Amino acid sequence: MITIEVHMHGNLRRFLPDGVGSMRMNLPEGTRVGEVARTLKAKDDVWVASINKHVVPMTATLTDGVCLDLFPILEGG
Repeated sequence: MITIEVHMHGNLRRFLPDGVGSMRMNLPEGTRVGEVARTLKAKDDVWVASINKHVVPMTATLTDGVCLDLFPILEGG
């Protein structure tokens, strides 16, 4: 088991309990970023992910103690 901290930015907060911005998650070793997004039901809304402030693909494997940031698709005009 690994423990990570997930930070959901912008409107992605709606996928966390009570709209909080972050939470700790216990996950099996070998869990990938995309699996976390799917578990939180946010996969289709995530634009970019970073681990410890470094942009990573959704296929990146998480390790114990990392900080995972998930960012939404940005819209503007």
